[in-house]
Amino acid sequence: MASLKVYSSSGAASGEAPLSDKIASLKVNKHLIWEVIKAEQANARQGTHKTKTKGEVSGGGKKPWKQKGTGNARQGSIRSPQWRHGGIVFGPQPRSYAEGISRQKKQIGVAHILAAKVQANKVAIYDGLNLEKPSTKTAFQAISRIAEGAKFQTTGREKKKLRPNSNKARHSIAVIMSPAEVQETKSLRNIPWVKPLNSSRIAATSLFYNEGLVISKAALQELDKKFSALL
Repeated sequence: MASLKVYSSSGAASGEAPLSDKIASLKVNKHLIWEVIKAEQANARQGTHKTKTKGEVSGGGKKPWKQKGTGNARQGSIRSPQWRHGGIVFGPQPRSYAEGISRQKKQIGVAHILAAKVQANKVAIYDGLNLEKPSTKTAFQAISRIAEGAKFQTTGREKKKLRPNSNKARHSIAVIMSPAEVQETKSLRNIPWVKPLNSSRIAATSLFYNEGLVISKAALQELDKKFSALL
């Protein structure tokens, strides 16, 4: 049984949380991760791009000049593609970019992303933000200390000093919480460099593209139970 460091809201290490070896020792499938993220990004595209064809641009109902006798080339409409302001040939039209991917495959892909983060020492566990009510200021202070304790903000920036009350020059981190942790979610969602994620529905893109994961104890237990059953 592997374990992960647990941090208090002050940023100090306060213990360890168990993690199944199925996740901690998983052989990460990078191609599967690529497939899951690619499908998720493709499914997020709206596909509403549109250019007008010859029959859709305005004007051009009259033949610009007679067919013969002018010495000019034959023209039927000033809205033909060769004319300025004419229609577009083979331009983009509304379409769907959706890529089919099974629910189980996506969940296994998310499990591989989590395993990759664990093996890269990019995961920290917290035992609570001590919030009596939603407060962005309190959550900002707590999550900043946790990220500092886990060294998510200092990798490659050892000589750069962060301002305690500033959102600038900070690495983005993802915070995974259980559905019951409503106050924490409301408090963290206004911090630009923090991506709050629900443990019951995790986006693979948000889970992958960050400098570190901060997971609540309750969310870790839920993820460990769910992914251990899949792997």
